[in-house]
Amino acid sequence: MSAGSARSRGSATQWLGLRPATLVTLVALALLLVPLSILAQPADSAGPGGVLARLRSAAGLSQANLGEVDPTGETIRFATLGLKNIAVTLLWDRANHYKKVEDWTNLSATLEQMTKLQPNFYSVWDFQAHNLSYNISVEFDDFRDRYAWVMKGIEFLRQGIALNLREPRLLGRMGWFIGQKIGKSDEKKQFRRLFKADDDFHDRDRPGRTLPERDNWLVAREKYLAAQRLADAGAPLKTTALIFHSEPMMTAINHARALEDDGTFGTTARDAWKLAGDEMRRFAMREIPTSWDVPIRLGLREAEEERAKRIAAELEALLPGQFAALAERKRSALPADQKTALDVQPFERNEQQQQLAAEAETALRVTWPMVAREAPPEARDKAKELARQHVEATETATMIDRYRDIVNFDFWRATCEAEVTEPALRAREKTWEAEREFADAKLQPAKQAFDEAFQAWREVFDASPVLRDDQLTADDIAEIVDRYRKLLEQLDEPFPSPFILQDILDKAGPLDQ
Repeated sequence: MSAGSARSRGSATQWLGLRPATLVTLVALALLLVPLSILAQPADSAGPGGVLARLRSAAGLSQANLGEVDPTGETIRFATLGLKNIAVTLLWDRANHYKKVEDWTNLSATLEQMTKLQPNFYSVWDFQAHNLSYNISVEFDDFRDRYAWVMKGIEFLRQGIALNLREPRLLGRMGWFIGQKIGKSDEKKQFRRLFKADDDFHDRDRPGRTLPERDNWLVAREKYLAAQRLADAGAPLKTTALIFHSEPMMTAINHARALEDDGTFGTTARDAWKLAGDEMRRFAMREIPTSWDVPIRLGLREAEEERAKRIAAELEALLPGQFAALAERKRSALPADQKTALDVQPFERNEQQQQLAAEAETALRVTWPMVAREAPPEARDKAKELARQHVEATETATMIDRYRDIVNFDFWRATCEAEVTEPALRAREKTWEAEREFADAKLQPAKQAFDEAFQAWREVFDASPVLRDDQLTADDIAEIVDRYRKLLEQLDEPFPSPFILQDILDKAGPLDQ
């Protein structure tokens, strides 16, 4: 290599002000732009785009697949030059600060910016909608202003739904806001009335919706049903399926109760409770995924318990007396101290006896698979198969029971079954009438209505053991009876003894005097 050429290269790098290693790095980066442009070329009308664009399209992950395209948001994301995630992190910090200092205007603006940068981030839409409908709305004194801000949160969710057509949770949140925020706020009477008359919302949401269909709980149910259809069509459900699928039933129940709270009874109330019953039965037969990776149907617990009993009877016929014999052998094999501990009443056992009794109960456990293992050779295979089926039925029934408890299934089913009956409809109407008359100081009409209501409630509880044994129901009845006591005091009349609902009052406990 000549000294002249070396000097030429040296002078070139010196002229550029770059070291040779830096120049190599820049050249390598420039060369990498070629494959990057091939990989990342966006799709347009001229073609499907680069490799990444085609993969997004095939997986349904492009914005066009997920929902509407927001030109403003696309421009803002492009302007971040690949630093979108950093920008969103900074905006989240700013949003948390504004929330702490209750600067709702700047919080709203910050969250709006975040929706432009991350239109498919569920939490941003949920956070901002809650902020508008719950945090900002309560800052106003006039219920009409509060309602306006509640609706701004609901409309914000509508924007998110348009950009996220495969996100059932946003539809569910819209249903929750329309149902719970409008139907259970302190201003629920005014909110429900304003919502029913809100032509702007209903014309955008579903043109042609009739006045009765504009009830906030019925509209909330529409949203939950739409979310269910989306999930059933394959959209990922990133929430608890059990609670999610119970919402149409609960909104139908809340609709029926709201009508009666408003003083609407008769055929309208009966039809509302029929709808609630239909939703309950639909929910009962819906397949619900579980943490055991075994789907269940809440309405099949009794069928599984019956199946377990039937299989146990088959096993007993196949292996007569062997279940009881194994149990007796286990008891005979217990150590003397464990037998003694079992003979002591549970509430009289000391700590050591409680431990010994627990060990004994574990040792005494007998299952059909244990019995099947000791079956005669000619019956062993059949016994093992029946024992497996028995375990499956028993475990499924237990699993269903646990999931029922989470959503208070037995109570709500009993409620839907009872409330549609004539005694329950009469009890609700007479209770409402009695309290209205009492509030208007019409004491004798109020007393008569209370007496008729309690007679009807007696019929309801006699027909429904579940409601008769429910603590919350007893507490509700006790509150009604407490107002009846106050009425009798004003009439200078004694409280009836025996009282027709005394067993319900006993369950509720002492009343506040």
